[in-house]
Amino acid sequence: MKKSPTTDSFWAQAQTTGVVSGDDYWVRRIGANKFVVDSILSLVLDGEKCGTFGLKWLHERQPETAPVLNGYAVLVNMDEAPKAIIKTTKITPVAYKDITEEHLVIEGPGARALDRWRDIHWPYWQELLKPYDLQPTQEMLVMVEHFDLVFPKRA
Repeated sequence: MKKSPTTDSFWAQAQTTGVVSGDDYWVRRIGANKFVVDSILSLVLDGEKCGTFGLKWLHERQPETAPVLNGYAVLVNMDEAPKAIIKTTKITPVAYKDITEEHLVIEGPGARALDRWRDIHWPYWQELLKPYDLQPTQEMLVMVEHFDLVFPKRA
């Protein structure tokens, strides 16, 4: 996703509060469809979700989607309207088979049980990997990303 006048304006609004500076941010949407994207945004804005999971394979093939440690992302909805700014605070590679519920504390409440998390992510990644003729494996590296909500601040 690319920066737009709308995301630039949202970023400028955050700059006036002093929580961000400069113009170094990327635009990101988390989720595969409107319902999921809206649900994730709500959880992030409510402070219930403070991290996400990506695949190293996908980040290698789509470097523009890879989170950057201490980097900022403007989170947008399906219409590309900006809703939040997050700062990535930690990125840890973990083999899929080694993901535990300890890793899932950053997830939204509905995905903190390991079986539920796997039921969500395996088919999601299966679809994302298809264009690259790849299939999920137990050994694939999952990038466990912790982030802080920096704008808007929770009340």
